[in-house]
Amino acid sequence: MTDWSRLTHAYGTAEDVPPLLDRLATDPDDGTWSELWSSLCHQGSTYSASYAALPRLADLARDLDEPHATQAVTLAGAIVAGGGEAVLEEHAEAAGRLLAVANGLLPDADEDTYAYLLECVLAFEGVAYWQDALAWGVTEEEYEVECEECGANLAISTAQGTCAEDGGGSTSLRPADPTTLDGVGGRLHGLATAHGQAKVARVLVHVFGGATCPSCGTEFVVADQVLA
Repeated sequence: MTDWSRLTHAYGTAEDVPPLLDRLATDPDDGTWSELWSSLCHQGSTYSASYAALPRLADLARDLDEPHATQAVTLAGAIVAGGGEAVLEEHAEAAGRLLAVANGLLPDADEDTYAYLLECVLAFEGVAYWQDALAWGVTEEEYEVECEECGANLAISTAQGTCAEDGGGSTSLRPADPTTLDGVGGRLHGLATAHGQAKVARVLVHVFGGATCPSCGTEFVVADQVLA
């Protein structure tokens, strides 16, 4: 039995978390989700109560209809991404259930939600912890990264296909060839293509493709610097 009084969230001890979870199980609403998000994953930070809530979030993801199932999955995904491998190992059973729900939600998700769900799939699998980076690239079509060689601040535009230095020149991105893209990138691109997510697929070939720093000429894989 979880002693929530010994756990903490963003605002203190976590006795208020079980009532929120109970309310979502019977009468879910956006306000309660917002309160739970703020407590358990405040601006990307996670806490002991966040991890303890994962089994309950897996139950909610399984039992609730859309859009509340997606809320449960994406909150849990953000928590796992924030906690990393140790949290995933401790809560492997809940993560497995959440992974099954996330995969089931993908085919009917809208564009923005789709990218968040892909991040969740990777987190629950323990493959990569993107923490909104992939979804940001889909919605904003831009990443800000730092050149690992010279430290220049670079803007990667997947819409324009450019890598630009602040106040300086730019170079063209080298999108990955979808026919030879393998590993995580190939799998994600294949899913996005199969589900008719053209924009997500386009962003992915840039994310897993190459870029050249216009300042020093160093070549790098965009995903490596996004996750650095």
